Amino acid sequence: SPGIAYEYEFYKNTLPTITVADVNALAKQYITETNRDVIIMAPDKEKDNLPSEAKVNEWINSVVADKSIAAYVDQVSDKPLLAKKPTPGKVTAEKKVAEIGVTELTLSNGVKVILKPTDFKNDEITFYGFSPGGTSLYTDADYQSAANAASIIARSGVGEYNSLQLPKYLNGKRAFVSPMITERSEGISASTTPKDLETALQLTYLYFTAPRKDPEMFKGIISQQKGNLANRESDPNSVFGDTVSAVVGNYNVRRTGPSVEKVNQINLDRAFDIYKERFADASDFTFTFVGNFDIATLKPLLEQYLGSLPSTNRQEKAVDLGIRVPAGTITKTVLKGQEPKATVRLLFSGDYTYNQANNNQLDALAEVLNIKLIERLREDEGGVYGVNAGASYSKFPVNRYSISISFGCAPENVDKLIASTLDEINKIKTNGALAVDIQKFVAEETRST
Repeated sequence: SPGIAYEYEFYKNTLPTITVADVNALAKQYITETNRDVIIMAPDKEKDNLPSEAKVNEWINSVVADKSIAAYVDQVSDKPLLAKKPTPGKVTAEKKVAEIGVTELTLSNGVKVILKPTDFKNDEITFYGFSPGGTSLYTDADYQSAANAASIIARSGVGEYNSLQLPKYLNGKRAFVSPMITERSEGISASTTPKDLETALQLTYLYFTAPRKDPEMFKGIISQQKGNLANRESDPNSVFGDTVSAVVGNYNVRRTGPSVEKVNQINLDRAFDIYKERFADASDFTFTFVGNFDIATLKPLLEQYLGSLPSTNRQEKAVDLGIRVPAGTITKTVLKGQEPKATVRLLFSGDYTYNQANNNQLDALAEVLNIKLIERLREDEGGVYGVNAGASYSKFPVNRYSISISFGCAPENVDKLIASTLDEINKIKTNGALAVDIQKFVAEETRST
């Protein structure tokens, strides 16, 4: 090798001399009718339905002969993201919370903004906006359209830029903005840099005010989703995961696994209308900004792009759908797959008092349990390669907790290892946690925070 210095100079001097004509000539030289191989991959069960070599050649020749197919035209737009900047709002209230180093702003349209300047990452700003509501406000009949609305819009471009033009406009910029609609809220998630912050805020404004509806993109999304589901029922991990989700969700349609039937329920027009409904009123949105920014410099941008968002002052809150983990002891066995292996998941859940102290204690309990199960199931009994115990807790719609334990093992060891797991749980219930295990948890939490 001549060395990196030579390579750098070579590329710097040579690349600017390469023309489109050069590339096209090379393509004609190497892409011909005589050096083509066609490889078709499909599930074994579809073997008898695959096309013959003659049929594939027939398809290719028909396309080559079709003179109506135009050459690819690159879709590049030189328009600005916003043809005209919106009329800015104003900061109407400001409050500093010195204890945690944040500043709270209220804008004239009701938008709340929480600012936390930091200096440990000089080239990063993240912001997140949310509002109560989400898919909980829609019927089961509309659920699939509502649940997929934000992802459809996110892949359809925004404003005057379609799905092909927008990535090209953003090339070289770090302005990642995604709308989202979850079960209990709708919002915006974004990551950018100080240099590209205004672009990210412009995208945010457009996702509120100028979403796009792209029927062709929608067809592609639906086709892709159906393709992803083609072999889902043959995948043991997917079947197991879907079963667990359905059981702990009490078989509510919003907790059962994906299916072609559900994909067919997604309606583009309804999804678009739901999206617009969710983002029609910014008055109950709260945005949090964290990263390398100066508050005085940021304020005019917030007034320009967040203070100008539409506001109707509607009063909304998410609906409690009443989906709870069923009470009592439930055992579910899923028989799927060819390999001699089993996956086990144990879930303990119940009512809870949600606060920071309890959350810390529950996290510590889960980690202690994790330590004990690794020692017992993997190191002492050699029955598993890995085991994981984790805790989760929720404040809304009601205070709940859950502790999940999962591991893989040989099928013949399932009952024995479950018994060992329950034995370790009972030991902690009876004797409490060891100080050394608590110290491990504290040390890890201290290191990671």
